[in-house]
Amino acid sequence: MPLHAEERIQEFVNGHIHGWEGLRSGGAFVGRHLPVITVSMEPGSDGSQIAKLLADWFGFDYFHRELLEVVASDAKVSSKVIEKLEKDRLSGIQDLISQIMDTRYLHTEVYQEHLEKIVRTIGRRGYGVIVGRGANFILPPEERLAVRIVAPEEHRIKRISKTFSVLPEDAQKRIRNREEKRALFIKKTFKHNIGSPAHYDLLVNTGMLTRDAAARLICTAWLLKFFK
Repeated sequence: MPLHAEERIQEFVNGHIHGWEGLRSGGAFVGRHLPVITVSMEPGSDGSQIAKLLADWFGFDYFHRELLEVVASDAKVSSKVIEKLEKDRLSGIQDLISQIMDTRYLHTEVYQEHLEKIVRTIGRRGYGVIVGRGANFILPPEERLAVRIVAPEEHRIKRISKTFSVLPEDAQKRIRNREEKRALFIKKTFKHNIGSPAHYDLLVNTGMLTRDAAARLICTAWLLKFFK
């Protein structure tokens, strides 16, 4: 790509980033509904790290899949969690964790019911980045920017191998296992193919992008979708 083209693209992205920062700092979004970002990812694509970076940039709450699993697994506290989400701005995920007194096994349908109720509540409330658990299939398009983060398998193998200090062949097995489990969950729960581009507003390939660049791209897409 010619240098001048790269400069124009960077200027475009920076303009939207700075515009968001200016609006946020100037209070232009006070009292307005700010739609959530849902992040689905291929294992090893840096999706969780990018999602956390987005939450930090926006000042949004970060709901990772493990937290949603724990919250949805306890029917006793789910109503309290939902009430908290509807009425208050969370200072962080620890506010949610502090409400979880204990966990107990729930039948799959009951677990899913509570999970979807919590995700919908987060969607109505806004100000959140939700990782995994099929959140983009639960929320309507007008309430979320649905992002799918992918990367070539060789890149993902290298990342997993480095992160967990395992051999490349073991990293590949981890990736395949996670891919199968995630695809099965989405297929069984929502009757959809997790990898179909039609289910997402934006696909981001981190094979040649840094985390920062990927987050900037998503930020720009969010602004263009909801505040163009």
